[in-house]
Amino acid sequence: MACERSHTSDSRDGRGDDDQQGGDTGKGMETVSNLIIPLILGGVIGGALGWYLALNSRSDNKRRVIMDLESQLDQARQSRADYEAEVSEHFAQTAELLHKLTDDYRSVYTHLAKGADQLCGDQVSISAAALSPPNDPTGGQPQGVDVAQPLDYAPKKPDEQGQLSETFGLDKSNTTAA
Repeated sequence: MACERSHTSDSRDGRGDDDQQGGDTGKGMETVSNLIIPLILGGVIGGALGWYLALNSRSDNKRRVIMDLESQLDQARQSRADYEAEVSEHFAQTAELLHKLTDDYRSVYTHLAKGADQLCGDQVSISAAALSPPNDPTGGQPQGVDVAQPLDYAPKKPDEQGQLSETFGLDKSNTTAA
């Protein structure tokens, strides 16, 4: 009867053998959910941490690449500036040497002209303009020379036919009505 009593008391409580098994199943679900929740949380936290570290490492690589490219750009700008300075210096020196060459040529020409005048007398005529430095702002081009525009046709006399005429170059005796 003791067994019946425990069984009946279990029946009165509303718990039977099925409920006890369901209770064990509920405890099993609790342990599974207790394992799954930390596992999911760990995965989410680990994924977020990995994503953050990946972005930081990419940013560091990008920063490094950007810094390298900026330094290369600065070097290129510096070398270009150096090159421009060398070119400018070269042309300044070239202009100076050409000016000196012009002065030396004028000195040689003056020396030869004076020598020719002393040695040859009136037999050689040297213009004074050739001995003086050029002061002409036009670059030595003669003044007052009219340059005509080129013609796109052959000039003709007023009583002649032009080359564009339909009868130009045709012999009038051979012309017959067709």
